[in-house]
Amino acid sequence: MFRSALTVLSQTSETKITNCSIGLEFVRWRRKPRWLPVAKSKVFRIPEKKPQTEDEKLELLRLHNHYKTQMRSMRMYLREESQRIRETSTADHLVETPEQEEQEFQRCVDLNKEWNAKIAGERNARLAKEYAERREFIKERLELAKEREEDRLQRIEEIVRKEKEAAKNFITRENIDAAIETALANPLDYNFSIDLRGNLYHGRTTVPGGSPDQKQPEPELLAAAN
Repeated sequence: MFRSALTVLSQTSETKITNCSIGLEFVRWRRKPRWLPVAKSKVFRIPEKKPQTEDEKLELLRLHNHYKTQMRSMRMYLREESQRIRETSTADHLVETPEQEEQEFQRCVDLNKEWNAKIAGERNARLAKEYAERREFIKERLELAKEREEDRLQRIEEIVRKEKEAAKNFITRENIDAAIETALANPLDYNFSIDLRGNLYHGRTTVPGGSPDQKQPEPELLAAAN
């Protein structure tokens, strides 16, 4: 409470500082903070006890007696209540017979079994649901894997079929001589040129300026003609 009063007074002082002239200077703390030690000049000083008036003594005595009476009444009430609860619990315990205790124990066991059965049913239902969901998920994954495998096999078969078709034209040890004779008998010229009109002239012997199909004579023929 005293600390709160100091805080309020401090805030009031700060408010007054803002409202007053700038040249005024105030002390933030009206007394020394409680976390600082006693000053050396006041270590052995014995404060003078302030005299009390008769009215003040009577008022303090009245308040003290009132507090003591209330605390005594509260302690007595709590003591009697505790004693009553202890006697009641002891009497109830003594009234119970072994048969009643056995019945109470059996009732607790039956209730525990009922709770266990209920929880077991909920657990089994949850596990069955999770099992069905997991089975459906695995089934979908297997179907997707099967489809991917079928697609892969189809692509492999298509590649194998194309390679088999292309293998018919491969040059082997048996047909290498025939392939050489065919290549010599049918020479291929991969050269070509394009004019300004976009005409494409294949081969090195095509006549420049002529039609794309017109060929130049072979160099051997030109030499024989000359």
